[in-house]
Amino acid sequence: MIQALYEDKASETTNPKSFLASLYSSLLYIAFGRKGKKHFLEEDVHKQTEAARTTGHALQQLQRGLTGERRFAGEAYFSNPDFLSAYLLYYWPVSFMQTSLALLELKARGRLGRFESILDLGAGPGPASAAAVMYGAERVLLLDRSEEALQQALALLSIPTTKSAAAAATTALASTTIPVLPGVSLKAPPAVSSHVTDLETVDTLPEGPFDLIIACHSANELWKQDPQALDKRIRLFGQAVERLSEGGILLVIEPSALATSRPALALRNRLLQVFSDSLHCLAPCPGSHPCPILAAGEGRSCHSTWAWDPYEPIAALATAAGLDRDSVKATWFALQRTIATHPTQDMGKTPAESEDNLRYHQLTGRVISEPMLNKAGRLRYIICTATGLATISAKTGDSAAETAGFFSLHRGDMIEAAHLERREGERNFGFVAESTLSMSMKAPQA
Repeated sequence: MIQALYEDKASETTNPKSFLASLYSSLLYIAFGRKGKKHFLEEDVHKQTEAARTTGHALQQLQRGLTGERRFAGEAYFSNPDFLSAYLLYYWPVSFMQTSLALLELKARGRLGRFESILDLGAGPGPASAAAVMYGAERVLLLDRSEEALQQALALLSIPTTKSAAAAATTALASTTIPVLPGVSLKAPPAVSSHVTDLETVDTLPEGPFDLIIACHSANELWKQDPQALDKRIRLFGQAVERLSEGGILLVIEPSALATSRPALALRNRLLQVFSDSLHCLAPCPGSHPCPILAAGEGRSCHSTWAWDPYEPIAALATAAGLDRDSVKATWFALQRTIATHPTQDMGKTPAESEDNLRYHQLTGRVISEPMLNKAGRLRYIICTATGLATISAKTGDSAAETAGFFSLHRGDMIEAAHLERREGERNFGFVAESTLSMSMKAPQA
């Protein structure tokens, strides 16, 4: 049963997926309780299935409006109660996991500091802020044009997250908060506030300073039909950069679709150009150099993929809406502001050291593709390096490659490979008997 599955998952408390499980009863309470219905978890399995099917139909409409012709992008879809419920039960968990996994990668790289203050741009019902609160935020400010969505965010960021408290949530919202990750402590529950704000017309953003500014699935909805969209987004996010604290991070997360991925990468490039003296890219890129994907052709994009096996009723909703959900995908970037003088990489220059790496048959960079098998029986990955895209391949069944872990690489892994074979093509390399492979960072998984 759905309820039993929820309870099993809610007993885990060691990773973002487990924290999401502990929150999901609250999402169900808000999504269905707000419409005057009996609490979802109190219904029998047949009524749970019926509710999931009805919400799945609304989810299908919402998904088509956001990713197909995109007629809902930038519109007030949260004012529709059915769409808001569908978002809470499906897209909220997806956005929560995307943000959590991006932050986990920053942590894996040793670049995740303490977030005392957070600004959430286009916060919606607050999934990104909920993920960031796990890292110990003391103050959270959410901005969105939808008052309905902000009301749900404020409710959710203050409701119970344990199984015993979840039962009490059927009658009232309590004053407890989202739990923090192991090793993180809070002096007091975070102070959460919101402000109804149209980011397209706002004159100035709140002064800050903020340790983390998040824009999760909101940048692509701003000025979506405007030919000057990139310039206007640069002005808005330029303000955001100026409101970062010393060492503060701007985290932008967008859908992985081509129509949203490439504009996000263009925004990254322009911000790094405009703030070349004080801003650098922490992740997921190997450095602050121009994104080579944009130069590789109009049909190319870059995103992270994290395997995810969602529990019920998220999986049932995906099925009802005709969606595949075996992973979480996102195009994202994290930029850090350093006000003090520091050496920054010129966005127009190619690092000499990296050119030497290529000359000596070495590769250092990030895996940005799934494994690709060609007709010759070679498994190939695309690697993003400081000097551009390269490929590395090995013959299937090659014992040296197998021993080195080559065939176990995943999209997002940071690797260092040496003593490679130069193959046909300017930046193509092969793994041979004397080659070495080391993992500088294993991509986090859900």
